[in-house]
Amino acid sequence: MARKRKPLPRKHDQRRRHEQREAEQQNNVVQDTAARFTCAAETADDFAYQCTHAQEELDLDLLVQRLALEIWREHPDRAPALLEALEELLAERLRHRESLERLGQRLQTLADDPAFHIHLEPRDKYRNLVRSRLFPPPPTKSPPS
Repeated sequence: MARKRKPLPRKHDQRRRHEQREAEQQNNVVQDTAARFTCAAETADDFAYQCTHAQEELDLDLLVQRLALEIWREHPDRAPALLEALEELLAERLRHRESLERLGQRLQTLADDPAFHIHLEPRDKYRNLVRSRLFPPPPTKSPPS
């Protein structure tokens, strides 16, 4: 005896489930971001992490850039404008990395201070702000003239 197959979900049902999952994910992001950004210590911790992450990304860029410089420094007369621009970019990236390290340490010190656990209320106000900035409504299409 043959088994009955489950009917395949309709496109409409699949789209609705996808939209529900997406709305739930957005809601989780809004809740988490509002909770983090209404606490001074958690905000500091979040941005300390961002500084660390940016340093790691920059370290990879510096590795590649130093390789390019190593190659072109062997032939400074072939493309002096390129060599000069790469040297200037390296100096700027190193300055930026130092700033990220300094600010990341400063933010982490704030995040680790128990006295810095300052909260803003009401959180609902900030949830609405977070939602409007991170997930603005799509622009409305104006009717053709």
